[in-house]
Amino acid sequence: MDLLSFSCPECAEYQSDNLDSLRIHCQKRHRLSSIDLYKKLFLNGKEPQCECGCGEVPRFHSLQVGYMKFIRGHSTRVHNNWGHNEAAKAKSLKKRQDEGLWSRNPWNRGKTKDNDERVANIGKKIKEKHGERYSILMRGNRLSGALPSLTGSSHPNWRGGTSALAPLCRSRIYREWAYPKLQSAGFKCTQCSETRELEVHHDGERFSEILQKGIETLGEPGDDFDRKTCFVDWVLWYHTENDVSGRVLCSPCHEAVHRDRPE
Repeated sequence: MDLLSFSCPECAEYQSDNLDSLRIHCQKRHRLSSIDLYKKLFLNGKEPQCECGCGEVPRFHSLQVGYMKFIRGHSTRVHNNWGHNEAAKAKSLKKRQDEGLWSRNPWNRGKTKDNDERVANIGKKIKEKHGERYSILMRGNRLSGALPSLTGSSHPNWRGGTSALAPLCRSRIYREWAYPKLQSAGFKCTQCSETRELEVHHDGERFSEILQKGIETLGEPGDDFDRKTCFVDWVLWYHTENDVSGRVLCSPCHEAVHRDRPE
């Protein structure tokens, strides 16, 4: 990709020498995914096919890298002639069978943890190694009192029961509150000048505090669609009416600010 600048394939008004900035513009303004953007920019809207000739579409990696050349494992169809040599495969199979290294009838065929003790023990060991060991450790710490069990309002991440409403409100306030701040910051993190994974941080009044004010003003919307819509409209109105302060940060800087910010 030797292009010096990229133009938005939808409106042709936005231009940038940074693919991530163009990706953000297309996602927010035109609801265009990274895959669709890549196809429009570099493939004339078409999907590539695996270079082994199978006709399937390989995995999309990223906007900078694009699609992989092969579906996983299919490169051997091109770069490994042994895979197509039937005589070589038959000879290898016979050698492994004669030496007992491999069999078409493995010991565990048809056996499960319900009908074979050996299979059950293997599955138990794997589960303990990758998951249950940590679970047992945490459970023991809670029962012994070394790790307190915090739920509801006593949990450090408690925000007044507004977590279910936050995603609805964030998607609505983006265009009229967050996007203008991104523009004024030049689509760069105000702390480290990063141009990727940008977010707008409520550096004055917290977002959770605004949601809590909404609940105090309008009441808990519950699962009622109309009340939820009214609540989201109120949050948008509050941001624009009070010119809520916000600072553009990349995701790592945003996490660091929240981690260091006193409760």
